[in-house]
Amino acid sequence: MKKKLTEYLINLVNIPSVIGSEKEICDYVENFSKRYYPEKNIIRYNNSLIVYDEINPSKKTLALVGHLDTVPGENDFTGQIIDGKLYGLGASDMKGGLAVMMGLMDYFSDKSKRFNLIYVFYEKEEGPYIENGLEPLLTEFDIIHKADLAVALEPTDNKVQVGCLGTLHASIIFEGKRAHSARPWQGENAIHKAADFLKRLADYGIHEYEFSGMKFLEVMNATMVEFSGGRNIIPDRFVINVNYRFAPGKSIDQAKEDVIKLVNGEAKVEFTDLCPSGAVCLYNPILSEFIEKFSLPVEAKQAWTDVARLSLHGIDAVNFGPGDPSQAHQKNEYIPLHNLFKNFKIFQSFIEI
Repeated sequence: MKKKLTEYLINLVNIPSVIGSEKEICDYVENFSKRYYPEKNIIRYNNSLIVYDEINPSKKTLALVGHLDTVPGENDFTGQIIDGKLYGLGASDMKGGLAVMMGLMDYFSDKSKRFNLIYVFYEKEEGPYIENGLEPLLTEFDIIHKADLAVALEPTDNKVQVGCLGTLHASIIFEGKRAHSARPWQGENAIHKAADFLKRLADYGIHEYEFSGMKFLEVMNATMVEFSGGRNIIPDRFVINVNYRFAPGKSIDQAKEDVIKLVNGEAKVEFTDLCPSGAVCLYNPILSEFIEKFSLPVEAKQAWTDVARLSLHGIDAVNFGPGDPSQAHQKNEYIPLHNLFKNFKIFQSFIEI
């Protein structure tokens, strides 16, 4: 199976699939799926797919979830294997996970399984929350909701990552009065008005929260600014983009209140790209068995993934994938092949009767 997994991944990284351009890779995965499933068990929605077993009610159901897109990037060694690492844009994030899903589809085409399997391949994960391709699959079709556990094969270095931070972006808008910089008393400097807020933001620090023994770190940071005017103009507008990463158990409304409180009425606040946090589902019996059977390391997800979206739809979900998280979005991204083979073997052993 190692040879096939390697072949699948080489094929995947050789297909460009930067966010918004997922048609070719979706076509490839759809045609692959048709080798093993009848068309009635394959749902295509735009450039996303659901491929599923006939649901046997006597079995639990496991959903395996992966996004087809990558961020833009460069790779000088696409499809090459060097020192046991397979290179290509998206190799770790997360075409390695997709290759494992394809390998499982292949392997179990003629073998008995303990679980009903649902494979979800979707577009536009790497962009805004509202445009994510998983959402319409969850709202338009009920099949994913039959899952007793969903596993997103995001890069985790074969560790189980539970929960995830929520994230929001807020534009903090300071307004002043335009003037010539030689006569600043005739205006009101919008940048200077932000000084107290920026000091409070810099002092926000790290807030620790613990859920089911997992530690999550809340952080709030300025990430971009924009202003009006030029080098010799007192600006009448200064906008700071704030990114807030908030812990499980906190709603989006509560997170928005945290930002509003920090602004303290000194500026206007406009919220964008609101993403919920993901539930910590260590209580799930399938997950508990999975972790115990393979003595898998477990850690909190100190970032955002679609585990949060699945949680919002009432589906227990975790991250567990073969990719190296440190390689995500890197130039000359790669995946260690031993990670790929180990991840497949764990899933195979867990699913097989």
